[in-house]
Parts: sequence; structure tokens; C-alpha cells
Amino acid sequence: MENVQSQGRLSTLGGVRAAGLLCAIGGAGWLVVGLVSEVVFQPSGAGYAVSQVAWFLVQSLLLIGVLGLAFSGAVSGWFGTVALGVALLGRVDFVAAEIHSLAIGEESILLPIGAMVTAVGMTLVGVAALRARRWDGWRRFAPLVAGVYPFVAMFPFIFITEEPSMVAISLWGLPWLALGFALYSSTKTPER
Repeated sequence: MENVQSQGRLSTLGGVRAAGLLCAIGGAGWLVVGLVSEVVFQPSGAGYAVSQVAWFLVQSLLLIGVLGLAFSGAVSGWFGTVALGVALLGRVDFVAAEIHSLAIGEESILLPIGAMVTAVGMTLVGVAALRARRWDGWRRFAPLVAGVYPFVAMFPFIFITEEPSMVAISLWGLPWLALGFALYSSTKTPER
């Protein structure tokens, strides 16, 4: 029985590590796709379709990262569960928004909703992670930074200029990259 539990724990650890790696790739992809889309792709046509497929892949990788966060044990209790639910809802909205944008050939109204819900959810997850104290050092702050970043660096541009800053949006990939690394490095395979 102990061997079966140990194997289950190892597979969960492997899944969390894989989710962390995919989240880190998604964070780096967010940064690159955001910056490249701003410079290369026009807001319509074939280039737009290519950028939307790239965004869909990035959003899917970040969704996997939040799923890995849910299985990592970094948060606990009803507050952590609700926070993860909100963050997952935001990530699912982002994936749906990219599919919708590709289908209609322009940015979906779901995109800003996904950004807001994800930011709120990840901020709450960040608070839950700090309270749980299951991660140490800088890792404890990674979910909070991913959640707070839009409130500090993205949303103010919209309020001040009435236009989003693609550079500020693209830089949101860096906290996701850090979160992915935190997930990946937070799990250690037990000694045999």
C-alpha cells in the first residue's frame, strides 16, 4: 500500500513539475508573442490568424500552469480553493477568448474579462500562498506577483491613455515565467 501511495505522490510531483515547465514556457511565449505581434502582425488577415493560434497555445500553457498550481499544495483551505477557482476561470476565459478572436477575426470582448478575472484570481491565490507558508523564499511571492502585475503595470495604462500598452501586456509574461519556475523547483523527488 505504501508503494502505491509513493508512486501516486511521485506521479503528482512529476505532473506539477511538468506543469511548471509548461507554465514557464507559456510565460516566455507570452512575452515573445506579445512583442512580436505588436511589431509584425496586422490586426486582420492571415498574420492575425497566426498570432491568434500562437496566443491560443500560450493561453493553454498558462492554464496548465494554474492547474499545476492547484495540485502543488501551495495553497489550502476554502479560501485557497475559491482563489484557484477564480484564477482557473480567468485562464479558461483567456483560452475561449483566443478561439473566439480567431473565429471572428478580431479581438474578442472576452480578452479584457479574462485579464481582470485572472488578475483577481491570481492575487487571491498569492494571498492564499503567503498564508499557507508551504513554499519558501521567493516562490511564496510568485503567484502574488503574477496577480498584482496587471493592477500595477497594465491597467493603469488603460485608465490613463484609454489604450492598452502592448509592451506592458507583453511583460506580464515575466511573472508567469517566474511562477512556472517556482512550480517546477518547488517539488523535489523523494530520496529512494
